[in-house]
Amino acid sequence: MTTTTTNNLFKNIIGQDAAKRKLSFFIDGYEKKGHIPHVLFTAPKGTGKTLLAKELGRNLLDPDTFKPKAFLELNCATIRNLKQFVEQIMNVYMSNNDITILFDECSELPKDVTMALLTILNPNKNNKNTFDYEGYHFEIDFKRVSFIFATTEPQDVFHALVDRLERIDLDDYNYDELSQILQLHLDDITFKGDILSRFIAPTLRGNARAAAKMAVHITNYCASKSKNTFDKDDWNSLKRTLDILPFGMTKIELRLLQTLHRDGMLRLYNLAAKMQMSRSAIQNNYEVYLQKLNLIEVTQNGRRLTKAGEKLMEEDEI
Repeated sequence: MTTTTTNNLFKNIIGQDAAKRKLSFFIDGYEKKGHIPHVLFTAPKGTGKTLLAKELGRNLLDPDTFKPKAFLELNCATIRNLKQFVEQIMNVYMSNNDITILFDECSELPKDVTMALLTILNPNKNNKNTFDYEGYHFEIDFKRVSFIFATTEPQDVFHALVDRLERIDLDDYNYDELSQILQLHLDDITFKGDILSRFIAPTLRGNARAAAKMAVHITNYCASKSKNTFDKDDWNSLKRTLDILPFGMTKIELRLLQTLHRDGMLRLYNLAAKMQMSRSAIQNNYEVYLQKLNLIEVTQNGRRLTKAGEKLMEEDEI
């Protein structure tokens, strides 16, 4: 086999350059030695972890046919216990097969399956392992079976399993990358000026899935107007119709900002009382994105708006 470049291997993937370089290095090793590390993709929802995992699988070729190995995508939430995993997955797909297996949302794996995977993936110099369960015996050759894991909740994956995997953290997409994704979906529409990167991309929360949804909205808008161009006036019209807030904020995130703007610094329990929601919901679901945007800051004395947050609250469109 011949070594290929990062651009050729992942030419259909926008962004995630650091991850693609690392994966290209692994694939180069696979072409020479026949196996790759067990990979764990961690990423927020909508940042392409499943797409990148599938593209990795597409580049793991059968050494005899030079075609991609079979690819099995497992939703780990559907795996109930070790007995089901052994009988319906290992026995069917991992016995004498060349295959790449993706464990999607691996934080949902049952404990007994996780413990079994610790044995299966236990590192050794031979790149082979055995596993026995209730009369079943498996000889696993990592040149034939490749393991890929993915999750949006890496903190919930058992630490010993993470230690056996090569972790690859994916980034949110930047505005230019989101603009490219939008343009791919909308190649028959002409955008005026920098409307994609300056006005539309900032509302997508760094999320490729949100970009795909927005592309549908823009397509429908242009079809309703019988036009194939899209300018700032069109965006303002669509934004009003869909009630799109700055930075793609939710109504609750906006209300949190408004509360801090009105009342000043608040301790978490006071903010939760005013918002009529739990403290954990604020911490885990709402303030994270606002902190990422540098609109609020969390101090020992409580939560308050940053200068950027104050400025946003004083704008007319809010």
